[in-house]
Amino acid sequence: MQSAQISNLHSFISFVITARAVRLKNVDHSVAVSIVIPLYNADEVIADTIRSALAQTWVDREILVIDDGSTDGSAEIVKTFGDQVRYFHFDNAGVAKSRNRGIALSRGQYIALLDHDDLWNPTKLEKQVRVLETRPEVGLVFTGIVHLERDGRPRQKFPTGPPSRFYQLFVKGFGPTPSAAMLRRSVIEKAGGFDERFGSAGLDDHEFWPRIAQQCEIVLIDEPLTYHRHREVKPPEVELSHRFLLNEALMEQFGHDRVKRRYLLEERVASLADLGKWRLMQGDQAGGRAYLRESLGLCLRESCNMKIAWRSLNRLVRSYL
Repeated sequence: MQSAQISNLHSFISFVITARAVRLKNVDHSVAVSIVIPLYNADEVIADTIRSALAQTWVDREILVIDDGSTDGSAEIVKTFGDQVRYFHFDNAGVAKSRNRGIALSRGQYIALLDHDDLWNPTKLEKQVRVLETRPEVGLVFTGIVHLERDGRPRQKFPTGPPSRFYQLFVKGFGPTPSAAMLRRSVIEKAGGFDERFGSAGLDDHEFWPRIAQQCEIVLIDEPLTYHRHREVKPPEVELSHRFLLNEALMEQFGHDRVKRRYLLEERVASLADLGKWRLMQGDQAGGRAYLRESLGLCLRESCNMKIAWRSLNRLVRSYL
């Protein structure tokens, strides 16, 4: 099974150990990069985010801020940057709509996404452009990510573990934060942009990455060049419901592929088990047991990861004790 995973991995995604491993010959420094920043009520952090974009060593770029109907002082802060930033204001329509609007309004051959509260290492864009300029088969380049607590302390790095584990995460929709990504415009247009149905749930990027991976090769620059600031955590039941929504969308698109279907089924089994555990913790014995039975039954029918089945069975039995 491990060899099959690696074989599929190689056909699905290409890894680069560091950006320095990529040949840098014949790089066209006239290539423009469009930085698209969707904004909503981020007056405490947006200035730092824009400064990190302006500090990039790759200077041939434009910065677009797409304000999704902010009601705080965000607009006034953005306007202090003058003509260094292209600012657009729209009625609130969700982050997916803002990303699509920014891409449509942009002029660059390459699109770099940047969330309104994230930060970049100054060399991020340059290293990503160099990969895209020397690897025409690559359509998406993303970097290592450092997740930061609210006080700025590093909390976690992504990705971690072997490539096979990362492949599973990518198929399940758990790809990089958008701020770590740079894409060819042509690849985005071919994939169809972000699905705006998932914007309100914050799942538009999770649904987007597997579609992009169908169009091109992907390269990881294994350096922590993106800093993702910790956001408000959703209630567990809301988070789990969103996981179901994402899983259904991905299963509809990729369920015909045997390997991807197996990974998606394992994610569904795990989500059911987690929801069952959560319901039991809230005192809903009947609801919790129902989810655990569904998780266990699906796992046994589809021959999924038996560790998940054992956890579901263990929780189910203990709920009767």
